[in-house]
Amino acid sequence: MRTNKYIGNFDFWKSGKAIYFMLLMLGLPFLSFSQDEEKTDSHFIALYTLGDSWDMDKPPQEQAYFKEHGMFLSQLRKQEKISVGARYSDTGMLIIKGKSEEEVTSMLHEDLAIQHKLFKLEIHPFAPFYKGCID
Repeated sequence: MRTNKYIGNFDFWKSGKAIYFMLLMLGLPFLSFSQDEEKTDSHFIALYTLGDSWDMDKPPQEQAYFKEHGMFLSQLRKQEKISVGARYSDTGMLIIKGKSEEEVTSMLHEDLAIQHKLFKLEIHPFAPFYKGCID
């Protein structure tokens, strides 16, 4: 019967090399898990336009669910989910972080203003080709 020159060697087990061998064998499963990196956040554009429930006779502050909408966006800013928020023309725009478009859609549909159709929402992947900064 043939034995491995390290495993069957009594002197090997008495030496300090055995400790390194055992640590390597115990650590291998963890090394493979560490290579499965968690998916990093991607960026998405969320476009807000006026929904069916918007009352054209009232200013924004008097719209139903407008205050709750502001509080919802404030919470997302505190969670560092919103990278940029802006308005252009009659459209509100967020650059928002998430692992997938589905995650971002689900997150933004928690907003009462979306649920009650104060705003319509479109979400698109955002892939900048030039990284800059906004001051």
